[in-house]
Amino acid sequence: MLADIAMQPGKRLQRIQRCAKAMKWAASACLAGLVLLSILLALSILFPTFVPLIGDNPVTVGNQERTLSELSMAQRGSVTVLLIVSLSLLMGALWALRRLFERFQNAEFFAGKTLDAMASLGFWLISFAIFDFASDPVSSLIGTMDYPEGQRVVDVAVDGREIFCMILGTLVLLLGWVMREAAVLAEENRQIV
Repeated sequence: MLADIAMQPGKRLQRIQRCAKAMKWAASACLAGLVLLSILLALSILFPTFVPLIGDNPVTVGNQERTLSELSMAQRGSVTVLLIVSLSLLMGALWALRRLFERFQNAEFFAGKTLDAMASLGFWLISFAIFDFASDPVSSLIGTMDYPEGQRVVDVAVDGREIFCMILGTLVLLLGWVMREAAVLAEENRQIV
């Protein structure tokens, strides 16, 4: 801790920039991997016998297990749309995170675009959490749509992923707003002096 305080400002800034650069490339790699995984998952759901990523393993729908090949093409297509939207929201969050690290790499800590990237990351995470919560009952209904009227299931559940993304998204959004106010106050102080 004392070594950090005694470190010259230029070295601290270089350390921040190096770390931000590494994290920017890590976020880029995760984004590329998520795009590839999204394509493979979508194809695997649409064509379970041809694309062996998921295979014909049973999936839980309500309290019952069904294989993907038991679902009609319309059902698999609807589930795929839900999956693509969900993963697209995650891709948006990763892109905003990458932009944020890029701004940190350029030492633009209080620039408008940096604060916009931070607020954008919060919005993407909150959007993902809300969509993930809403898509669970819709996907369970889609998975049992071919059942008789009384046997269809609407399964509502909240899991840790949704709660975590909601809390993290809100925290990042609030930090972005606080940093924006700090930047405005710092600019006002510079103008007064």
